[in-house]
Amino acid sequence: MPRLCPVDPLFEAVVDEQDGVVHRDQAVRHGLTRTALTYRLRSAQWQVLLPDVYLTRAGEPSRRQMLIAAVLFAGSDAAVDGASACRFHGITSVPDDDGQVFVVVPWGSAVRSRKFVIVRRTNAPIRCVSTRVVRYVDPATAVIAATRRMRNERAVLAALSEVLQRRLATYDDLVRAHVEGPPRNSRLADDALEHLGAGTRSAPEADFRRLVRASPLLPTPEFNVWLRLSSGRVVCVDALFRSSAVVHETNGRSAHVREDRFEDMQERHDALTAEGFTVLHNSPRRLRLRGREVVAEVERCHVRFDSRGLPPGVVEVAMAG
Repeated sequence: MPRLCPVDPLFEAVVDEQDGVVHRDQAVRHGLTRTALTYRLRSAQWQVLLPDVYLTRAGEPSRRQMLIAAVLFAGSDAAVDGASACRFHGITSVPDDDGQVFVVVPWGSAVRSRKFVIVRRTNAPIRCVSTRVVRYVDPATAVIAATRRMRNERAVLAALSEVLQRRLATYDDLVRAHVEGPPRNSRLADDALEHLGAGTRSAPEADFRRLVRASPLLPTPEFNVWLRLSSGRVVCVDALFRSSAVVHETNGRSAHVREDRFEDMQERHDALTAEGFTVLHNSPRRLRLRGREVVAEVERCHVRFDSRGLPPGVVEVAMAG
Protein backbone atom coordinates (compact mmCIF):
# COMPACT_ATOMS: atom_id res chain seq x y z
CA MET A 1 0.00 0.00 0.00
CA PRO A 2 1.60 3.31 -1.05
CA ARG A 3 2.00 6.02 1.53
CA LEU A 4 -0.72 8.63 1.17
CA CYS A 5 0.30 12.22 0.44
CA PRO A 6 -1.69 15.23 1.62
CA VAL A 7 -3.75 16.64 -1.25
CA ASP A 8 -5.30 20.10 -1.26
CA PRO A 9 -9.09 19.73 -0.80
CA LEU A 10 -9.57 22.20 -3.68
CA PHE A 11 -8.03 19.71 -6.12
CA GLU A 12 -11.27 17.76 -6.34
CA ALA A 13 -13.11 20.94 -7.40
CA VAL A 14 -10.51 21.54 -10.14
CA VAL A 15 -10.94 17.98 -11.39
CA ASP A 16 -14.74 18.31 -11.41
CA GLU A 17 -14.70 21.64 -13.26
CA GLN A 18 -12.41 20.18 -15.92
CA ASP A 19 -14.48 17.03 -16.40
CA GLY A 20 -11.81 14.83 -14.88
CA VAL A 21 -8.94 16.21 -16.98
CA VAL A 22 -5.90 17.70 -15.23
CA HIS A 23 -2.44 18.91 -16.14
CA ARG A 24 0.56 17.57 -14.25
CA ASP A 25 1.39 21.06 -12.97
CA GLN A 26 -2.09 21.42 -11.49
CA ALA A 27 -1.77 18.09 -9.69
CA VAL A 28 1.66 18.97 -8.28
CA ARG A 29 0.46 22.40 -7.17
CA HIS A 30 -2.32 20.74 -5.17
CA GLY A 31 -0.01 18.33 -3.37
CA LEU A 32 0.41 15.21 -5.51
CA THR A 33 3.95 13.93 -5.59
CA ARG A 34 5.72 12.23 -8.48
CA THR A 35 5.24 8.90 -6.72
CA ALA A 36 1.51 9.53 -6.27
CA LEU A 37 1.11 10.39 -9.96
CA THR A 38 3.06 7.30 -11.02
CA TYR A 39 0.92 5.08 -8.81
CA ARG A 40 -2.34 6.43 -10.24
CA LEU A 41 -1.13 5.89 -13.80
CA ARG A 42 0.33 2.41 -13.27
CA SER A 43 -2.78 1.26 -11.44
CA ALA A 44 -4.93 2.54 -14.33
CA GLN A 45 -6.87 4.88 -12.06
CA TRP A 46 -5.65 7.65 -14.36
CA GLN A 47 -4.60 7.60 -18.00
CA VAL A 48 -2.39 9.79 -20.17
CA LEU A 49 -4.32 11.75 -22.82
CA LEU A 50 -1.44 13.98 -23.91
CA PRO A 51 2.04 14.68 -22.56
CA ASP A 52 1.55 15.86 -18.92
CA VAL A 53 -2.24 15.82 -19.34
CA TYR A 54 -4.25 13.11 -17.62
CA LEU A 55 -7.79 11.80 -17.49
CA THR A 56 -8.54 10.85 -13.90
CA ARG A 57 -10.83 7.97 -14.79
CA ALA A 58 -10.93 4.92 -17.03
CA GLY A 59 -12.66 4.71 -20.41
CA GLU A 60 -12.63 6.66 -23.65
CA PRO A 61 -12.51 10.45 -23.27
CA SER A 62 -15.56 12.45 -24.28
CA ARG A 63 -15.42 15.21 -26.88
CA ARG A 64 -15.38 17.87 -24.15
CA GLN A 65 -12.59 16.07 -22.29
CA MET A 66 -10.52 16.06 -25.48
CA LEU A 67 -11.07 19.81 -25.89
CA ILE A 68 -10.04 20.50 -22.30
CA ALA A 69 -7.01 18.26 -22.66
CA ALA A 70 -5.98 20.09 -25.82
CA VAL A 71 -6.04 23.56 -24.24
CA LEU A 72 -4.26 22.33 -21.09
CA PHE A 73 -1.59 20.77 -23.31
CA ALA A 74 -1.23 23.85 -25.55
CA GLY A 75 -1.03 26.39 -22.74
CA SER A 76 -2.91 29.36 -21.36
CA ASP A 77 -2.33 31.48 -24.51
CA ALA A 78 -3.85 28.83 -26.80
CA ALA A 79 -7.40 28.55 -28.10
CA VAL A 80 -9.44 25.92 -29.91
CA ASP A 81 -9.24 26.74 -33.62
CA GLY A 82 -10.48 25.84 -37.10
CA ALA A 83 -13.10 23.13 -37.56
CA SER A 84 -13.17 22.41 -33.81
CA ALA A 85 -14.11 26.03 -33.03
CA CYS A 86 -16.61 26.06 -35.92
CA ARG A 87 -18.32 23.12 -34.24
CA PHE A 88 -18.59 25.17 -31.02
CA HIS A 89 -20.05 28.15 -32.91
CA GLY A 90 -22.55 25.88 -34.70
CA ILE A 91 -21.19 26.47 -38.21
CA THR A 92 -22.66 23.46 -40.01
CA SER A 93 -21.09 24.06 -43.45
CA VAL A 94 -17.64 23.12 -42.14
CA PRO A 95 -16.95 19.35 -42.16
CA ASP A 96 -16.53 17.64 -38.81
CA ASP A 97 -13.01 17.41 -37.42
CA ASP A 98 -12.98 13.58 -37.29
CA GLY A 99 -11.86 13.20 -33.69
CA GLN A 100 -9.14 15.83 -33.93
CA VAL A 101 -8.87 19.05 -31.96
CA PHE A 102 -7.39 22.07 -33.73
CA VAL A 103 -5.68 24.71 -31.58
CA VAL A 104 -3.84 27.94 -32.31
CA VAL A 105 -0.88 29.16 -30.27
CA PRO A 106 1.38 32.25 -30.39
CA TRP A 107 4.22 31.99 -32.88
CA GLY A 108 6.92 31.56 -30.24
CA SER A 109 5.21 28.64 -28.53
CA ALA A 110 7.17 25.41 -28.33
CA VAL A 111 4.00 23.29 -28.53
CA ARG A 112 3.77 20.92 -31.48
CA SER A 113 1.00 18.68 -32.80
CA ARG A 114 0.62 15.48 -30.79
CA LYS A 115 -1.85 12.62 -31.03
CA PHE A 116 -5.31 14.14 -31.65
CA VAL A 117 -4.17 17.77 -31.26
CA ILE A 118 -3.33 19.75 -34.42
CA VAL A 119 -1.39 22.94 -33.62
CA ARG A 120 -1.31 26.10 -35.71
CA ARG A 121 1.03 28.99 -34.84
CA THR A 122 0.26 32.62 -35.57
CA ASN A 123 1.82 36.06 -35.26
CA ALA A 124 -1.62 37.68 -35.21
CA PRO A 125 -3.60 38.46 -32.04
CA ILE A 126 -5.67 35.45 -30.96
CA ARG A 127 -9.25 36.70 -30.64
CA CYS A 128 -11.20 34.45 -28.33
CA VAL A 129 -14.60 33.57 -26.96
CA SER A 130 -14.09 32.05 -23.52
CA THR A 131 -16.15 29.56 -21.55
CA ARG A 132 -15.37 28.55 -17.97
CA VAL A 133 -12.66 26.11 -19.03
CA VAL A 134 -12.11 26.25 -22.81
CA ARG A 135 -11.18 29.19 -25.02
CA TYR A 136 -12.32 29.25 -28.66
CA VAL A 137 -11.25 31.59 -31.45
CA ASP A 138 -13.96 33.92 -32.75
CA PRO A 139 -16.21 32.68 -35.61
CA ALA A 140 -14.37 34.60 -38.35
CA THR A 141 -10.96 33.22 -37.35
CA ALA A 142 -12.42 29.72 -36.95
CA VAL A 143 -14.04 29.53 -40.38
CA ILE A 144 -11.09 31.09 -42.21
CA ALA A 145 -8.69 28.62 -40.55
CA ALA A 146 -11.05 25.77 -41.47
CA THR A 147 -11.16 26.81 -45.14
CA ARG A 148 -7.37 26.42 -45.38
CA ARG A 149 -7.96 22.65 -45.17
CA MET A 150 -10.76 22.59 -47.77
CA ARG A 151 -10.20 21.81 -51.43
CA ASN A 152 -13.63 22.60 -52.90
CA GLU A 153 -14.45 26.19 -53.86
CA ARG A 154 -18.19 25.76 -53.33
CA ALA A 155 -17.61 24.34 -49.86
CA VAL A 156 -15.45 27.32 -48.93
CA LEU A 157 -18.03 29.78 -50.22
CA ALA A 158 -20.82 27.94 -48.39
CA ALA A 159 -18.91 28.08 -45.10
CA LEU A 160 -18.13 31.80 -45.34
CA SER A 161 -21.66 32.55 -46.55
CA GLU A 162 -23.18 30.76 -43.56
CA VAL A 163 -21.17 32.90 -41.15
CA LEU A 164 -22.45 36.06 -42.85
CA GLN A 165 -26.04 34.92 -43.22
CA ARG A 166 -26.26 33.94 -39.56
CA ARG A 167 -24.50 37.19 -38.56
CA LEU A 168 -21.82 35.37 -36.64
CA ALA A 169 -19.29 37.78 -38.17
CA THR A 170 -19.19 40.69 -40.60
CA TYR A 171 -17.55 40.74 -44.00
CA ASP A 172 -14.81 42.96 -42.55
CA ASP A 173 -14.24 40.37 -39.80
CA LEU A 174 -13.75 37.68 -42.44
CA VAL A 175 -11.33 39.81 -44.45
CA ARG A 176 -9.32 40.61 -41.31
CA ALA A 177 -9.13 36.93 -40.34
CA HIS A 178 -8.16 36.02 -43.92
CA VAL A 179 -5.33 38.55 -44.03
CA GLU A 180 -4.07 37.45 -40.62
CA GLY A 181 -4.43 33.76 -41.43
CA PRO A 182 -1.79 31.46 -42.90
CA PRO A 183 -0.99 32.20 -46.56
CA ARG A 184 -0.88 28.55 -47.57
CA ASN A 185 -4.03 27.30 -49.35
CA SER A 186 -5.65 30.73 -49.21
CA ARG A 187 -6.72 31.01 -52.86
CA LEU A 188 -10.19 29.52 -52.43
CA ALA A 189 -10.94 31.93 -49.60
CA ASP A 190 -9.60 34.76 -51.80
CA ASP A 191 -12.13 33.87 -54.49
CA ALA A 192 -15.00 33.35 -52.04
CA LEU A 193 -14.41 36.69 -50.34
CA GLU A 194 -14.34 38.39 -53.73
CA HIS A 195 -17.82 37.02 -54.46
CA LEU A 196 -19.10 37.87 -51.00
CA GLY A 197 -17.67 41.37 -51.29
CA ALA A 198 -19.77 41.83 -54.43
CA GLY A 199 -22.88 41.01 -52.42
CA THR A 200 -23.50 37.33 -53.17
CA ARG A 201 -24.43 35.20 -50.19
CA SER A 202 -24.45 31.66 -51.57
CA ALA A 203 -22.67 29.40 -54.02
CA PRO A 204 -25.56 29.54 -56.56
CA GLU A 205 -25.52 33.34 -56.47
CA ALA A 206 -21.78 33.23 -57.09
CA ASP A 207 -22.43 30.89 -60.03
CA PHE A 208 -24.84 33.45 -61.49
CA ARG A 209 -22.29 36.22 -60.95
CA ARG A 210 -19.66 34.26 -62.87
CA LEU A 211 -22.07 33.74 -65.77
CA VAL A 212 -22.97 37.42 -65.92
CA ARG A 213 -19.34 38.54 -65.82
CA ALA A 214 -18.68 36.43 -68.92
CA SER A 215 -21.45 38.18 -70.86
CA PRO A 216 -20.50 41.09 -73.15
CA LEU A 217 -24.05 42.50 -72.94
CA LEU A 218 -24.72 42.53 -69.20
CA PRO A 219 -23.47 44.98 -66.58
CA THR A 220 -22.50 43.71 -63.14
CA PRO A 221 -25.70 43.40 -61.11
CA GLU A 222 -26.16 44.39 -57.48
CA PHE A 223 -26.73 41.47 -55.16
CA ASN A 224 -29.08 41.16 -52.20
CA VAL A 225 -30.55 44.62 -52.59
CA TRP A 226 -33.34 45.75 -50.26
CA LEU A 227 -36.11 47.70 -51.99
CA ARG A 228 -39.15 49.50 -50.66
CA LEU A 229 -41.98 49.15 -53.17
CA SER A 230 -44.57 51.85 -53.76
CA SER A 231 -46.98 49.78 -51.66
CA GLY A 232 -44.60 50.14 -48.69
CA ARG A 233 -43.54 46.51 -48.73
CA VAL A 234 -39.81 45.92 -48.28
CA VAL A 235 -38.24 43.03 -50.20
CA CYS A 236 -34.75 41.75 -50.84
CA VAL A 237 -33.88 40.71 -54.41
CA ASP A 238 -31.04 38.33 -55.19
CA ALA A 239 -29.65 40.22 -58.19
CA LEU A 240 -30.78 43.58 -59.59
CA PHE A 241 -29.93 45.11 -62.97
CA ARG A 242 -30.88 48.63 -61.98
CA SER A 243 -30.91 50.30 -65.39
CA SER A 244 -33.37 47.76 -66.84
CA ALA A 245 -35.28 46.84 -63.65
CA VAL A 246 -34.55 43.17 -64.31
CA VAL A 247 -34.39 40.96 -61.24
CA HIS A 248 -32.85 37.50 -61.10
CA GLU A 249 -33.81 35.15 -58.26
CA THR A 250 -31.90 31.96 -57.46
CA ASN A 251 -34.44 29.57 -55.95
CA GLY A 252 -33.19 26.27 -54.63
CA ARG A 253 -35.76 23.57 -53.97
CA SER A 254 -34.46 22.81 -50.46
CA ALA A 255 -34.72 26.45 -49.40
CA HIS A 256 -38.36 26.68 -50.46
CA VAL A 257 -39.65 23.20 -49.72
CA ARG A 258 -41.79 24.49 -46.87
CA GLU A 259 -45.13 25.77 -48.11
CA ASP A 260 -44.85 29.12 -46.31
CA ARG A 261 -41.48 29.83 -47.93
CA PHE A 262 -42.76 28.85 -51.36
CA GLU A 263 -45.76 31.14 -50.94
CA ASP A 264 -43.50 33.99 -49.79
CA MET A 265 -41.40 33.54 -52.93
CA GLN A 266 -44.54 33.66 -55.09
CA GLU A 267 -45.87 36.74 -53.32
CA ARG A 268 -42.55 38.57 -53.74
CA HIS A 269 -42.54 37.68 -57.45
CA ASP A 270 -46.08 39.00 -57.91
CA ALA A 271 -45.38 42.18 -55.95
CA LEU A 272 -42.24 42.93 -57.98
CA THR A 273 -44.02 42.23 -61.28
CA ALA A 274 -46.91 44.48 -60.28
CA GLU A 275 -44.41 47.29 -59.64
CA GLY A 276 -42.97 46.94 -63.14
CA PHE A 277 -39.93 44.72 -62.63
CA THR A 278 -39.07 41.82 -64.92
CA VAL A 279 -38.39 38.89 -62.62
CA LEU A 280 -36.56 35.75 -63.74
CA HIS A 281 -36.14 32.62 -61.61
CA ASN A 282 -33.60 29.82 -61.96
CA SER A 283 -32.62 26.86 -59.83
CA PRO A 284 -29.01 26.22 -58.78
CA ARG A 285 -29.04 23.10 -60.95
CA ARG A 286 -30.05 25.01 -64.08
CA LEU A 287 -27.39 27.63 -63.39
CA ARG A 288 -24.76 24.88 -63.29
CA LEU A 289 -25.97 22.79 -66.22
CA ARG A 290 -27.61 25.30 -68.57
CA GLY A 291 -25.86 28.54 -67.73
CA ARG A 292 -25.63 29.75 -71.30
CA GLU A 293 -29.44 29.57 -71.67
CA VAL A 294 -29.89 31.46 -68.40
CA VAL A 295 -27.56 34.24 -69.50
CA ALA A 296 -29.22 34.49 -72.92
CA GLU A 297 -32.63 34.99 -71.27
CA VAL A 298 -31.28 37.66 -68.94
CA GLU A 299 -29.50 39.37 -71.84
CA ARG A 300 -32.70 39.57 -73.89
CA CYS A 301 -34.64 41.09 -71.02
CA HIS A 302 -31.93 43.55 -70.09
CA VAL A 303 -31.37 44.76 -73.66
CA ARG A 304 -35.12 45.14 -74.21
CA PHE A 305 -35.74 47.19 -71.07
CA ASP A 306 -32.40 48.94 -70.58
CA SER A 307 -32.58 52.60 -69.52
CA ARG A 308 -36.07 52.39 -68.01
CA GLY A 309 -34.60 52.41 -64.47
CA LEU A 310 -36.39 51.49 -61.26
CA PRO A 311 -40.20 51.73 -61.37
CA PRO A 312 -41.70 54.95 -59.98
CA GLY A 313 -42.05 54.91 -56.20
CA VAL A 314 -39.43 52.19 -55.67
CA VAL A 315 -36.40 53.13 -53.58
CA GLU A 316 -33.43 51.24 -52.22
CA VAL A 317 -33.26 51.02 -48.43
CA ALA A 318 -30.37 50.17 -46.15
CA MET A 319 -30.90 47.26 -43.79
CA ALA A 320 -28.86 46.75 -40.63
CA GLY A 321 -26.37 43.85 -40.66
